[in-house]
Amino acid sequence: MPLNTNMQISTSNEYGKLKSVIVGSVNNMSWPADDKEFNTSIDRSTYPTTLIRGAIPDAVKQEATEDLERLVNILENKKIKVYRPLTTKPHWAYSARDIILTIGDMVIQCPTPFDSRADELELYPFLNDCKPVRAPRPRNSNDPCFDAANILKVDDKLVYSLSHSANDAGADWLQKTVGTAYEVVKWKVVDHEITHIDSTLLTINKNTVIVNASRVKEQDLPNFMQDYKKIWIDDIVSRDFDHFPYASKWIGMNMLSLDPETVLVDEIQVELKKKLEENNFNVIPTSMRQSRTLGGGFHCVTNDLVRE
Repeated sequence: MPLNTNMQISTSNEYGKLKSVIVGSVNNMSWPADDKEFNTSIDRSTYPTTLIRGAIPDAVKQEATEDLERLVNILENKKIKVYRPLTTKPHWAYSARDIILTIGDMVIQCPTPFDSRADELELYPFLNDCKPVRAPRPRNSNDPCFDAANILKVDDKLVYSLSHSANDAGADWLQKTVGTAYEVVKWKVVDHEITHIDSTLLTINKNTVIVNASRVKEQDLPNFMQDYKKIWIDDIVSRDFDHFPYASKWIGMNMLSLDPETVLVDEIQVELKKKLEENNFNVIPTSMRQSRTLGGGFHCVTNDLVRE
């Protein structure tokens, strides 16, 4: 993959026609051993086993690699330009969307609470020409802190999911950074503690949202979404996982829009596919077998660079 001196960023929603995108990698993927926020996130789990730190198992790596390559082939067959991270050192950039926020023509390295991912922008040297904004590192609980995956891009609004990985100060810093072109809308899921937003709420075309009905009630949605068309997801098929689930079963509703009529979903989600088709969407099913093990579905493992 050559370094592209003509790299462009142009994206302000989750559903415009996708033209170029980053797809994550599991090559050299390794869970960190000395990241305080990561350890805390594992400790929150009620699952009886715990995650084994270090390199991911070969069987997990093989299946995840196969599924990512299948995803890349689907995208490239749709004439979508695909970029991959340069993973020559241990990392956990499988979920390429987590740390790098692309909005408008900007690239923002977010002030993630995960120290082991603080310099993840280095995996994407092809973004250097975009003059990325590097947020200051959070050193205490009052400093700006958020992941890119806490944010849902909805044209001129950025829905900002307040959680243990995104604080009020982070929303305020983001608003100053993006200026008046976008309104940062702080949003808190009242009855459920979520980390990232895209297994709870997604937009898949203009004025249409996919909503996790187990977590969100209609009155909980941001005010500007009250008159949107809502597709409520009452349940989801639970993927198997290796030893420890880094994501809940709801990673199964994590989908990627290729354009306002076309979505890519996990092939085991038959009822989800049916519901989307009933709402006049074209659905492309494919596999994401290690999504729960590695904590990322199709929206997580991609990061749109250009959408029309």
